Amino acid sequence: MQLNIYRCRICGEVYLGYESPENCPFCGAHAEFLEEPDKYTPEINDVQLTETERADLEASIELETSNCRFYLGMAQRKDNDPLRATYKRLAKVEAEHCEVFSDILGVDEPADLMEPGETTGSWASDIEESLKRENRASALYKSFAERATNDRLKEVWNAISNVETDHITLDELAKTYV
Repeated sequence: MQLNIYRCRICGEVYLGYESPENCPFCGAHAEFLEEPDKYTPEINDVQLTETERADLEASIELETSNCRFYLGMAQRKDNDPLRATYKRLAKVEAEHCEVFSDILGVDEPADLMEPGETTGSWASDIEESLKRENRASALYKSFAERATNDRLKEVWNAISNVETDHITLDELAKTYV
């Protein structure tokens, strides 16, 4: 077996492995976005933005920050280790999405991105809240992609919308651990 290098076209992170993963282990983008590392250049995110696209990127950063903080809050619980670990990982994925949107917009990530936020207080209600958040994110990013004028923005929002749809499936699975 030979160790290979894969780079995600969405987040730009590098994965080392013997086989290509089904999803980017950092941002969750599907396998079709994993490519040879020399095909990705950081300049891919140097795009001309309309005012609407700027506003949509700002809204995306705000949404991902809120979701990341919510999941970090869930991860602070001590009563259900499988769920705690799951939502800790999900927070990292949402933080990666925030980084992607921040890079495209050309701004720093929010300072409070990795600070745990408030939760509802129970696993069952938090998972229901997560479902609402993920459904909202998936639909919102689809709408942003539809009105984007730039192909890179369309690609990123569509890819991340699909990842958010994967998170809906994850929430449904998480219900079985409550």
